[in-house]
Amino acid sequence: MTSDVEINEYCAKIEMWTAGVVTVGKKGTLIAEVRAESVVVKGGEIKGPVTSRGPVTLEKGSRIFGNITAPSLAIVESQHLVGMIVTGPRAAELLAEIEASMPPKPAPAPGKAPSAKVA
Repeated sequence: MTSDVEINEYCAKIEMWTAGVVTVGKKGTLIAEVRAESVVVKGGEIKGPVTSRGPVTLEKGSRIFGNITAPSLAIVESQHLVGMIVTGPRAAELLAEIEASMPPKPAPAPGKAPSAKVA
């Protein structure tokens, strides 16, 4: 996709990739892996990793539950951000280096569903 996308309601996708701007409005919830030229969250919510070639902006009341990789990040006071942040001109390279240095996740035993730990 090469156009701007605006989310103002619930939207669940595997991925949201665009060469434009992804904007999540106050009533918007986007559940997806997001890759865009830039990302603006105007009081809405993103659940999933966010990778941007340009700035990521979180306005008042915004929430992101996922890692952010972008050259710059602007956060207005009292936002919710749960995840790792990698910023700077080499953000994508640095994230790839971090992920490459992490041990691989073990595969679940055959015939068993992965179990979730509750803290």
